[in-house]
Formats: sequence, C-alpha cells, structure tokens
Amino acid sequence: MLSLLASNNPDENELDREVGGEYNTLRTYIYMLRARICSARDLQRALGFSSPTLAQHHLEKLRRFGLVVKDDGTYRVVPKTFGVLKLYIRSGKWIVPRTIFFAIIFGILGTGSAISIPQNPSFAIISIVSFAGLGYALYETMRFYKILPRT
Repeated sequence: MLSLLASNNPDENELDREVGGEYNTLRTYIYMLRARICSARDLQRALGFSSPTLAQHHLEKLRRFGLVVKDDGTYRVVPKTFGVLKLYIRSGKWIVPRTIFFAIIFGILGTGSAISIPQNPSFAIISIVSFAGLGYALYETMRFYKILPRT
C-alpha cells in the first residue's frame, strides 16, 4: 500500500530528497518562506553564502521544483509543505511547530485545574497530568525548533 502511494507521487519523494535532504537548499527555502521575495545577492548576504552564484544555484534548484518563481532577477516563493516542513505551520513570517498548540491546551487545562484544587481536591490529579502533558509538549516543540535549519 505504501509503495502504491509513493509511486503515484514520485515528484514529492524527489522533492523530499533533493530539497529537504540538502541542508543549504532547505535553509534557502525557509528563508524564502519568511522573506517571500529576494534576489540572489540578498540571499547570499542573509545566509552567509560565499558568493551570489552559490545562492543563485540554490534558488534555481528551488525553481526547478516549483518552489520559487523568477521575476526579473528576483525570486518569489511558492509555499508548499513537504518533508520535515509537514511538522510546522506557517503564518506570515512565523514557522511554528504544530506541537505548540498542545502546549497551549495543556497549559490552560493545567492552570485551570490548579486554580480549582482548593475547591475540589480531585483536580490535583488532573493538574498533575496536565502539567506532565505540558512538559512533554514543550519538550517536543523545542526539539522541532532545533530540527529547523537556522536562517
């Protein structure tokens, strides 16, 4: 079944391997998601590449996969979700791990139940479980932030 799904979309597998598996190309795409429009020279300065030609190489690689569009020397990003980026939600310039929402829910639940302990002692168990969930969600969120290449 998995091989059938993979054979229906070979471009996504190649995209994962060629862009998601290449550190500087993925950094370039993440920078483009945040900047939305830039030139090769802007990218070279922002990511510290040795030359604008190297930046242009990564931009052209992204263009081959349809992740950026070239307009008169500048490149405009085409947002797509693939590979490790499936673990994140993009909102404007923010790229946030999906687990942040679990941390928010567990934080609210834990705080609410901790406030209610004096009125009903059984809320202590709910509070402990909620704070354990909050701790784990924060741990996973920090792990996902570390996975994302720095731009």
